[in-house]
Amino acid sequence: MKKIFDVIQERRSIRKYEDKEVPVEKIKRVLHAANWAPSNGNSQPWNFIVLKGEPRKQICAVFSEWAQDYIPKAPYIPAEKKGPMLEYAKDFGGAPVHIVVTYETDEDLIKTEEALMAASAAIQNLCLAAYEEGLGTVWIAGEVAYKEATKEIIKLPKNQKIAGIIPIGYPAMSPPVPERQDPDLTQKVTWLGF
Repeated sequence: MKKIFDVIQERRSIRKYEDKEVPVEKIKRVLHAANWAPSNGNSQPWNFIVLKGEPRKQICAVFSEWAQDYIPKAPYIPAEKKGPMLEYAKDFGGAPVHIVVTYETDEDLIKTEEALMAASAAIQNLCLAAYEEGLGTVWIAGEVAYKEATKEIIKLPKNQKIAGIIPIGYPAMSPPVPERQDPDLTQKVTWLGF
């Protein structure tokens, strides 16, 4: 078993997956790790929806339809990256399973924000545990998480929102280590009272 600092630093966002089934037992272990995330007041306001087969394909179609329109027009995306991005958008790189992480909303905006924070911690645990299991993941949010079609496919209750869609599978790529902004933490950290 790896040490936690190694897992944190070695995990990568995977955008290409092998055409290989993921055993349900591995998915369950990853979900158990996610369920142990910290939350304010131990509220545990997250839920997990595991997609395979037709529901997975439907979510891919929602994302692909948006990407086909958006990516070609996006001025900040270099031309040479648009083709690979559109290919990835067809089916999230071929990931055989998606885990949708949702969180509970409340009339109290602070409670809703705390729920999103907790669900985000659950996603971090999920991604780290998946790496430990030899699986790859990537955290997808943005437009696809807000689309009504996505919510209908997963039968999302009205009192929940999507924190992320996590494609999961065996990696078919090994991305390079991305640079860290402010690697020495001289700009991102403020020390008070030391």
